Amino acid sequence: MRGIILLANHFEDTEAIVTIDLLRRANIELDLVSITNNFELTTQYNLTIKADKKIEDIKICEYDFLIIPGGKAVFETHLSSTITKNVIEKFYHQHKLIATICAAPSILGQYNYLENLPFTCFPTCEEKVIKGKYLKDESVVVADNLITAKAAGATFDFAYEIIKYLKGAEIAKKVIDSVYYKK
Repeated sequence: MRGIILLANHFEDTEAIVTIDLLRRANIELDLVSITNNFELTTQYNLTIKADKKIEDIKICEYDFLIIPGGKAVFETHLSSTITKNVIEKFYHQHKLIATICAAPSILGQYNYLENLPFTCFPTCEEKVIKGKYLKDESVVVADNLITAKAAGATFDFAYEIIKYLKGAEIAKKVIDSVYYKK
């Protein structure tokens, strides 16, 4: 089991870093993949993070799931990126897990991948989702192979649902319990 967290400059710090941490605690392989020309990326709150790989150096078919955090990166890069569009398209058409949080579900929405499906996202980002069923009061929504989450405050629940989807509820609970997170 191996996945990608797709990163562009100004991704939301908590949504990416906490998710990476919890998935790695669950022994899930996760590559930090930059869609920029650089390995070094700047987070929304000015941390410098080094990606494991650049997008041009990987083979998408070798990965089982995709995660996209929110933040300014969604509006500055992902929504207009053909790279992001192509990566999502490959995972979607192979029915592999795609997990997005905060503003990132709007990327799925703009390509109609949430049509007739329940989802959540950061308030106002639902406007980019064509024909989806916005659940404004939910922190995380799982709909088939798509996981969407509201915002940074939902990151632990988001990571829990990803781990549960990939490795089962028992391992997800064990990881969440190990960091003393309580809903």
